[in-house]
Amino acid sequence: MVAVLTLVIAFPLACGSDTSSGTTSIPETATGLTPTPFPVPGEGEPQPVEQPNPYGAGSTASQSVGMLIDGLELRDIRWSDHGTYFRVVFEMGTPEGTLITQVPHADATMSPDGKQVKVVLGGIRSISDASNVTSTSLDIGDTEVTTIKRLPAQDDQALIYTIDLAKPSTYALAGLGSPGRIVIDITKT
Repeated sequence: MVAVLTLVIAFPLACGSDTSSGTTSIPETATGLTPTPFPVPGEGEPQPVEQPNPYGAGSTASQSVGMLIDGLELRDIRWSDHGTYFRVVFEMGTPEGTLITQVPHADATMSPDGKQVKVVLGGIRSISDASNVTSTSLDIGDTEVTTIKRLPAQDDQALIYTIDLAKPSTYALAGLGSPGRIVIDITKT
């Protein structure tokens, strides 16, 4: 007789809480996988070290990401401080509630003084009724990122946002699918 051994490996998932905006989310990573959180260290044990921005050190150059998908709805805007960088996330889907698996299109530019990132989200035809999305100015109150403002757009399928910074910095633009998100990481100086 031949014995068969079956090995099952389970990958634990962890949900993070983004208390800055009052929403719960799964942390975004470059691979799309959710990292297992560090256990809470006891007294005298080594503390976890903040990981660097997974999208790089950032720059002041113009950046683009994703593909243009028409008919999207902006569902949520979230933000959180990650120690070495500050993250702003724009989440999109369809007005019917369907998640999109593709990376939506976005362009970003830094102002000449390095204190404002302008983000153009493409393919947006509507916005949800979430307070973070309907507001035209979100007071962040962070020492580095002060406000996120929606600007009037002349294009009926784009939304324009500015991320105002307290001092000059760099940024990295990235996109994720399932659900479709645009991620802007501001390097903390």
